[in-house]
Amino acid sequence: MSNTFSEDYLPTLGVDITVKRGVIVDAKPIRIVLMDTAGEEKFGSLRKTYFEGSLGCVAVYDITRPETLKDLDRWLKEYRRVAGDDKVVSVIGNKIDLAGRRAVPEKDGRRYARTQGSDFYEASAKFGGKVIPRIFYNLVQKVLRDISK
Repeated sequence: MSNTFSEDYLPTLGVDITVKRGVIVDAKPIRIVLMDTAGEEKFGSLRKTYFEGSLGCVAVYDITRPETLKDLDRWLKEYRRVAGDDKVVSVIGNKIDLAGRRAVPEKDGRRYARTQGSDFYEASAKFGGKVIPRIFYNLVQKVLRDISK
């Protein structure tokens, strides 16, 4: 969330919060609060606190670990139960830099996103590129459209 990548992976404990100021979407300055929540069950009540009042969600799975795509069902059900069914969700297949170890075909991720009524992207947190900013830009654009209705 800070435009950096570390080879030394440390799982999120609780929640990691980052605030992005000065993001311009549709000629409007936007402040985005990003909350990377821990997936472990013991942090469930903490996650719910952060889901309340949320306007959008980026749900990420690891293309090298099929169980992480299956886990999205549980996380998105929890998210929607707390935040509401009408929230904008984007589904992201991460780690495309590890294509040789891919265990989740792109079509499976795309199909899953479609069942959720979500946009779908594949990306690499390690290499970033233009995809990651586009994911957030598109999500914020949809959120703004929804709240102006």
